[in-house]
Amino acid sequence: MRIFIIICFCSFQLIAQNYSGVVTDKNTGAPIEGAKVVLVEENEEMLTGTNGAFSFSVSNNTARTLQINMEGYMFEDLRNLAPVTNLSVELRLKIKSVATTRWENYLTSCTVYNNPNIPDNDDWNVSFTDTELEGDFAPNSTYTRRDPSAVIQHNGLYYVWYSYKLSQPSTYFGTNNENDNVFPWDYCDLYYATSTDGYDWHEQGVAVARGASGSFDDRSVFTPEVFVHENKFYLIYQAVQHPYIERVKNTVAMAVADSPNGPWTKLDEPILRATDNGAWANNSTSRFDVIEKGDFDSHKVHDPCLRFYNNKFYLYYKGERMGEENFCGEREIRWGVAISDNPTGPYVKSVYNPVTTSGHEVSVWNYDGGIAIIQKLDGPERGTIQYAEDGLNFEMMGSATNVPDALGIFRPDSLGDNPKHGVQWGLAHELRWDQVQGGWMYLKRFDLVEPPEPVDPPSNDAIVIEAEDFEATKNEVGLTPGGFDGVNATSVGVNYVNRQDWMDFTVNIPQSGDYELTYFISTPMNNANVQMQIDGNIVANTVVPNNGSWEDYGFLRHNTLINIDAGVYTVRVLANGSNDWQWNMDKFYLDFKPTLSTSNNIKKEKLLLYPNPVSTGLGIKNLKQSTNYSLYSILGKEIKRGIISSGQLINTEALKKGMYFLKLYGYTEKQSFLFIKE
Repeated sequence: MRIFIIICFCSFQLIAQNYSGVVTDKNTGAPIEGAKVVLVEENEEMLTGTNGAFSFSVSNNTARTLQINMEGYMFEDLRNLAPVTNLSVELRLKIKSVATTRWENYLTSCTVYNNPNIPDNDDWNVSFTDTELEGDFAPNSTYTRRDPSAVIQHNGLYYVWYSYKLSQPSTYFGTNNENDNVFPWDYCDLYYATSTDGYDWHEQGVAVARGASGSFDDRSVFTPEVFVHENKFYLIYQAVQHPYIERVKNTVAMAVADSPNGPWTKLDEPILRATDNGAWANNSTSRFDVIEKGDFDSHKVHDPCLRFYNNKFYLYYKGERMGEENFCGEREIRWGVAISDNPTGPYVKSVYNPVTTSGHEVSVWNYDGGIAIIQKLDGPERGTIQYAEDGLNFEMMGSATNVPDALGIFRPDSLGDNPKHGVQWGLAHELRWDQVQGGWMYLKRFDLVEPPEPVDPPSNDAIVIEAEDFEATKNEVGLTPGGFDGVNATSVGVNYVNRQDWMDFTVNIPQSGDYELTYFISTPMNNANVQMQIDGNIVANTVVPNNGSWEDYGFLRHNTLINIDAGVYTVRVLANGSNDWQWNMDKFYLDFKPTLSTSNNIKKEKLLLYPNPVSTGLGIKNLKQSTNYSLYSILGKEIKRGIISSGQLINTEALKKGMYFLKLYGYTEKQSFLFIKE
C-alpha cells in the first residue's frame, strides 16, 4: 500500500501543470495589483498581488480559458490556452469616447436625457419612405424573412442576404420547453436573393445553414451583413447555440466565399463574443437579475457591420448588458467596434468602447475619410445621423426620421460627395402581428426622401388622365375598408387607396417618343409610392412625399422620361408603398417631349458603355441619374426594357452572342449605343 501511494504521488507530479504569469499596464509596463484572474473551466479565481502575479495549478495539459478583469481596463479573454508559465498579460487602459462623455451627462436627469440638442442640418438630415416588394419578397405570412444585409451589385444583379425560416408561433421565453421557438429569428438559416431592378426579388436558397448539433451555431444563424474586399465575399452574422434561453450569450461568426453565389466556408470559431465580465444572480433565470453587470456588451453582441477603414477592418456591433436597465423610458443600448488587420480576424475590441449612446440596429457607411452612422431606436440620441472622422468618436450631425427597421443599405461603387450618398436606398424588414402568433416578418424597400423641389405644371398639350375614370380596380391583399375592393372614385379623383390597390386605364398615345410623367397627388403618409405599368411592363416607381394632407394636391414628377411607341395601351397605376393607407390622386399627365428639345431633358453627358464586348453585365459611365432603357437586337426587335441608375449594371447573361443596341430615353447627346455580347 505504501508503494502504491508513492507511485500515485509521483505520477501526479509528472502531469501537473501551471497557468502563471504577470498582469501589467500595456502603456507603462507597471504591474497591476487587484486584477481578477479566472480559470473558467476549473471555476477558480484569484486577485493579482502587488507584483501583478497569478498562478493556478491544474492536473493535465488540456487547453482552458483564462480571463482577466480590472476596473478601468479592457477585459482579456484568452481561449484555447494550454498551461503556460511566465505568461505576460498586458491590459489596455480604457479611453472615454466623446459619446460616453455625453452619456454621463444624459444620466444627470431625464430632462437632459430626452433633449439631446440634435442639430438641424439640411446637409445631413435624412428621412425615408418604404415600398413593398414583388416576386418572392411580396408579403407572405408563410415565411419569415428579416434582418437584410447590405445590398450589393455584382455582374448586373443586386444581391441581399437575410434571416429565413417558415413562420411559426413565438413564445418570447414564455415556456419551459427549451425546444420551443422563442423569437421570429430563432431556428433561422441565412438565405439570399437577387434582383435586376431592386424591386422584383427572386430567392436563390440557403447561403449559410445552422451548424451541427453541439456547435456554437447549432440553434440559429441570423442578422447577416455582407462585406466585399479584394474579390472575396464575407458574410458576418449572429449565432446562437442550443438551448436558446433568456441568459444565453450569442456570438458573431463569419463565412467566406469567392462568389456571392457561394459556396460559403464557415470559420471554425466565432470572430466576436460578449465581454464575459458580468455575473448572474443565483436562483433565477432572468437576464435582469445580476450580481455584477459587466461591460456594455457583457450579454449580447448583435447586428455586426464590417467596413474597411483606415487600412484596417472595423467591425461595428450593438452591445447589450447583463442586468440591462431602462433609463428615462429607453433601453440601455450602445455600440462598440472591434478592429483587425485582416478581414477574418482576430478582432480586438477598441479601448474607446462604447462608441455610441444609442442605436438598436447598426447601419454604417464610409464617407469623407470617416464613418457615418444612423441611430434609430433606444437611447438619448435615437433618431440621429452621426459622423466620426476617426471612426470612433461620433458626433451628432443631423436628424434621421421615418427610419425603417433593420436598414440594409445599398453599397454603391463610389463614396459620393455628400453624406447621404451612402444611404440612398436599400432593404429593411417589417414585423406583422397578424396571422402568426408572436409575429412574422417580411422584407421591403426603403428610399431616401429629399425635400421636394417646386414642379412646373405640365404643358397644355399633355395627355390628361383623370384618376376617377379608371376602367377596373382591385386590391391584391384583401384590404377593403369602406367596402371598396380597390380605390374609390369621387367627383375629384380617387381616395380610400390602400397598398396594392391598382386601377387600369386605356390610354391612346398619339406619337412615338419620350413622355414626361406627372401625378397630381397628395398624402399625409410617410411610406407611399406609386408605380406605373404599361401593358404589364413597369416603367416608373415614384416616391410620394408626405405633404401632411389627403387633399392638398400637388405636382409630382417622375425623375426620368418614359419612351412609348404610338398606340393604345392598358396603363396600370399601382399603390405599392408599405403603409396600409397610401395616397389620393386627382389625375396624371403624359407630356410629349421632342427629342431635339433639351429644356426638360436630362443634362447632356458623354456616356460610354463598359465593358464592350460584354459577358454578364453592361454598365454606363458618366450616368448621373436613373433613366429608362431598352435593349434591341441588330434587327430592331426589343428584347428587354427597364430602369438603370448610376453604378448599376444591366444583366446580359441571357443574351446570345452577337451585336445589340442599347437605347436610353432622355439623353439628347447620344441615345443609341452599339455593343457586342461575347
